[in-house]
Amino acid sequence: MIEEFLGKLKSEVGGQISGQTDVSSSKMDGIFSVVGDVVKKEATKEMLGGNISGLMDLFSDKPNSASGNQIQSNMFSGIVSDLVSKLGLSKSQSQTITEIALPALISMISKKSSGSSKDTGSVLTDMFGGDDKGGIGGMAKDLLGGFLK
Repeated sequence: MIEEFLGKLKSEVGGQISGQTDVSSSKMDGIFSVVGDVVKKEATKEMLGGNISGLMDLFSDKPNSASGNQIQSNMFSGIVSDLVSKLGLSKSQSQTITEIALPALISMISKKSSGSSKDTGSVLTDMFGGDDKGGIGGMAKDLLGGFLK
């Protein structure tokens, strides 16, 4: 589900990112892959840690609590770090990209959550916690599988 948002995000802010950072369009797929990977990783970490309320707060249309702000800060620094280390972008370019892309993605997810007939927690679990290897289900299987061997 997050992949749908990343495609939409790329079409909505890709041009803005190129214009403000002089990053070539050939790096856009990598940029949005990093954004998605870090957001999924941080959201999954929060879910596994039991901080569903912090995630629900972050992905709501209300102002963030301290917990929501901390999650967003962790996502921000993770994206910047990965853009520098994995794509070789400058720290300045990476910060500008993250300042554009992360709030836009959070807004998209928040709108999906508030417009759904499901509660926000269910939407977030569907988005970040599926049984694929990148979700909570896959991580839990990996962790438990290691203990059960």
